[in-house]
Amino acid sequence: MQAVSFPGYGRVEIIDIPRPSLREPEDAIILVTTAAIGPWDIERFLSVGEDRVVPGGEFAGLVVEIGANVATVELDDLVCNTVNHVSKSGKPELFGTKSLPGGHAEYVRVPDADTTLTRIAASGEERAVLAGGTAGLGVGVAASALRASPNGNYAVVGCDPIGLTALIALESTGARDRTIAISDNASRRSLASGFAAGAFVDMDQLAMNQTDVVIVGSVREISDLEIVARIVKNGGHIMFSEPYGLTRIEEEGVTLPDSVTISSTGWPTIEDAKKIVTAMQIRRLDLTPLVSHVVPLVDAQEAYEAAAAGQGVQKVLLKP
Repeated sequence: MQAVSFPGYGRVEIIDIPRPSLREPEDAIILVTTAAIGPWDIERFLSVGEDRVVPGGEFAGLVVEIGANVATVELDDLVCNTVNHVSKSGKPELFGTKSLPGGHAEYVRVPDADTTLTRIAASGEERAVLAGGTAGLGVGVAASALRASPNGNYAVVGCDPIGLTALIALESTGARDRTIAISDNASRRSLASGFAAGAFVDMDQLAMNQTDVVIVGSVREISDLEIVARIVKNGGHIMFSEPYGLTRIEEEGVTLPDSVTISSTGWPTIEDAKKIVTAMQIRRLDLTPLVSHVVPLVDAQEAYEAAAAGQGVQKVLLKP
């Protein structure tokens, strides 16, 4: 089968590798129909090490094989996955890493299918593919913000697809007039302005120490990370939409205030993904603005370059 590989920094090649097979009775094999390029895929594209992996944390497709113990999905079901797979022993691992090949390929093996896959409708496939990763993180951090400060004001810093999802989720609850967006990227800032009371580019336009909850999208999207610390009020909250966001901002040498509560969103579970899929199907959550490009797998080089550049781009999907 064909699959994506990274032979060097910023380079993509399509390689032929064996089609995966069932290893455990809880496995399923998926014929990939749509896959998304996530921030974790872009980071590997831009920092290739010695390990060759098949990327692709977010994917959707048809179930073509199932193990004897799989009970919740059947052959020919259209499904999407959760990016973070938790093994029976409790070990977490992400699709698109050395330990678990991802969905930027024609087929992918999914371990523990009952807790990793959820059925989706064909009409919503290109949005549902995001439910177990990008959308799950954005919706999750928005829900945490609302719980922490139900009537507060919110700032989403970094309007990458995860940050934009958080904005959309906040707007769907009626919080738009109490939400602002902050982004260096002009096209993403313009898109975000449709879901917030205002969209800004730097601290000169903002009131300092006045925000109840600051939601941080992708850290790599923010050139001035100090803004996160300067706009949150004493006793407020800083919430990272990426599970590893806090570690990365600390690595950049940014000191966060002692007077605020700091938290990170966990990876969405299969139950989280199911709720998001349902919300999309009943039009309570419209994630259509997240998808900006749909590209054939054979053009993965151009797709990754566009996703990494981020100019005029939100989520890039690949079609094997």
